[in-house]
Amino acid sequence: MTTITLEYNNRDIQAQKTLEYILSLGLFKPTNTAKEVSLSEKREKLNNELKSYMVDLSSFKFDRDEANIYE
Repeated sequence: MTTITLEYNNRDIQAQKTLEYILSLGLFKPTNTAKEVSLSEKREKLNNELKSYMVDLSSFKFDRDEANIYE
């Protein structure tokens, strides 16, 4: 048995219909090899990438009167 891997835009209607047609012939069987990444893993990866851009605002106090000065 030979494995074929296809990369396509899953939002493309024409690509979806073509794949549905090919699978409907019954000659091929799909296998899902894509790994599902959990939301917490995505968030952790993003936090690691943005770590150097983070600014500590724990001691910041917002002064509304100062913010309303438009000079």
